[in-house]
Amino acid sequence: MKSYRKEFYENPELWKTDYHDIQVERERIQEIKKIIPLDAGSILDVGCGNGFFINSLINSGHRYDKLVGLDISKEALKYVKTEKVQGTIIDLPFESSSFDLITCLEVLEHLPCEDLLKGILELQKVSRKYILVTVPNGEGLERSLVRCPECYCWFNPGLHMRSFNKEKLQYIFKDFKLIVFEEMGPKSQKEAFLSYLPILFYRWKKPLPPENSVCPQCGYFYKRDQSKKVHEQLHRLNLKKVLILLVRFLGIIIGHPEGKSYWLLALYERK
Repeated sequence: MKSYRKEFYENPELWKTDYHDIQVERERIQEIKKIIPLDAGSILDVGCGNGFFINSLINSGHRYDKLVGLDISKEALKYVKTEKVQGTIIDLPFESSSFDLITCLEVLEHLPCEDLLKGILELQKVSRKYILVTVPNGEGLERSLVRCPECYCWFNPGLHMRSFNKEKLQYIFKDFKLIVFEEMGPKSQKEAFLSYLPILFYRWKKPLPPENSVCPQCGYFYKRDQSKKVHEQLHRLNLKKVLILLVRFLGIIIGHPEGKSYWLLALYERK
């Protein structure tokens, strides 16, 4: 069976974003760098993407013995300026205890159940001292679903498969203990009951996949499909979008003005 997930990650458009141009992303990386233990001389960034984080360590003022970025995507690795390896989290091509610190930033939420269990074991095997992970904070996966216009499969356009909170992260690594836990990023609005009504509107209007997303079931890719009908569907239902925003706004007014931060950061140390 063809892997449409691979097609998604090899899409060149996915990796062209320069996150240095996005303030919240710059701040996120700065917060992560502050947490890196001083005795971490070698770092492996698993799922490094286009190298935004691992590249930022090159001229960070701290001299590292070894910096390596690993990603499954050849396209993503074209942007990585450190030593780089194409590979997967479920079979890391390194010996046991090869690096002082393993970073895994916005990766775990993408993994199917079996791959998550294998990936956790691999991260523990390769790390000598520390593991640092970041994930979206209690992501509402149902809110983000889109529907493929070809096979009618509902899916997350970023291929996120799970949501994390502190309880789930507390004991995820059997051989490591949690030593730092933080919320990072801008705070969302804490929403009251009314704010959940947009989910009903959202599912009713059957949102189509955004540009550059790939349906994991049939491989539908919006940018390749230039049919007039699909383009018309993508830009229809503006009134419904306005209604969704209105109901969400009412929910925010009734709810508390400050909610949770966007990301969770967890640093673990080997027991």
